[in-house]
Amino acid sequence: MSALMVVLVVLAAIAFLFVSWMITTSNNINRIKIKIEESLSGVEIMLRQRYDVLMQGKKIAEQYAQHEKSVFEGLRNLSSVPSNASIDDLNRISENQEKAVKNLFALGEAYPELKSAEIFSNLLNKLSDLTQQYSASRRAVNGNITKLNNYVVTFPSSVICGMKSVSKMDYIHEENMDQLKNVDLTMNL
Repeated sequence: MSALMVVLVVLAAIAFLFVSWMITTSNNINRIKIKIEESLSGVEIMLRQRYDVLMQGKKIAEQYAQHEKSVFEGLRNLSSVPSNASIDDLNRISENQEKAVKNLFALGEAYPELKSAEIFSNLLNKLSDLTQQYSASRRAVNGNITKLNNYVVTFPSSVICGMKSVSKMDYIHEENMDQLKNVDLTMNL
């Protein structure tokens, strides 16, 4: 075999390996983007469920404490979760829901007859469960976003990301769960 033939075979092998790497990296980026979309739908579902439970809590609480306008205003101002919401929208909706959850728990503490009502107690337990599920959903989204962001910021995969116009994504904010667990459940009446 001539030297030229050896050089051509080596160059062909290098080109093949490079194209294979590009295809594999591109496919991995696409898979991660799909995982992000899938996990974001889980976050949307959890927010919708929590919204529904909060609206049930509003109805129950209104029967017991008709003069607690601040709590009800906060619940009335909650927005439902739109389909395909952006991460910024999800963060805003989540923050508003967290405030409403805290206020609803505080309302239960302020009105012992409300807190002792089985339906309200069940509602608070459901909210607690949904909050934990929502936190797990956020962690899944953020884990997938971390994988994608790693591709975006590391060389040579950043070249493929640039070619595909893939940029670094923001995370879904994690509220401090300790704050939620240790919230002061008294209200200034």
